[in-house]
Amino acid sequence: MRDTPIRIPDNASPAATGMDGHLTAMPRQLSRNELLAIHDAAAVAIECIGALAKKGRNPVTEVLAGANTVEEWARFPTGGVIDRGTHCQFYYHAHATHERAANEHGHFHTFVRAKRPAREPPSIVAASDAAWISHLVGISTDASGQVNRLFTTNRWVTDEVWHAADALIGMLDQFDMTVSRPSRDLNRWITAIIRMFRPQIVELIRARDLRVTRWRAIHPDEDVLEDRDLQVTSEIAVDFLTKIRAIDAAMDRA
Repeated sequence: MRDTPIRIPDNASPAATGMDGHLTAMPRQLSRNELLAIHDAAAVAIECIGALAKKGRNPVTEVLAGANTVEEWARFPTGGVIDRGTHCQFYYHAHATHERAANEHGHFHTFVRAKRPAREPPSIVAASDAAWISHLVGISTDASGQVNRLFTTNRWVTDEVWHAADALIGMLDQFDMTVSRPSRDLNRWITAIIRMFRPQIVELIRARDLRVTRWRAIHPDEDVLEDRDLQVTSEIAVDFLTKIRAIDAAMDRA
């Protein structure tokens, strides 16, 4: 079976699943509180982009600051960024050119670390509580730092501890990068992006589980979470400026 991730139309939910494995959707109405939270997150993202621009930088150049070369697959900054206060982390890297999505320079992988459960899931062995991390979402950008795609991945891609959709969605609001490395502007920006696109990320996580369930049904003899033929499990193309306009229009209507 060809590895074709479930693709979700932007600004759409809840989703109805077609027989081809893609999602079609009806527009979702956000509550006023949800809309305000997204609006505030967008304002923070714009503020951070402006602060970086004043230094002649953008989210990509900021995360790569100090690097003489950008090696494929290398993680930036070295060792990633870990917030030991909030138990969140991220890193940026770029795949080989032929493996990148259209207009992608690289992407940020974002994680949260949940409390280790009393019983670990089958086939998952975490060396320590510090390793008990779960992947939230990948954030693809072009070279200018503009977000153009969000996606989820199979367990083996980031060697994460797998949580079902509802549990992982419950961790979304935990993501908050408060440390100063590599810069507070970058860390506030990536936190704001997670909050700004929260509705889309929720749908992506649910679509991830749907894809895994379908894959397991088709490949009953394989460990689906370790299957190298299944890498990207769901994705959505996004446009930052279009999203800003949509938020402003929704606020005007509200």
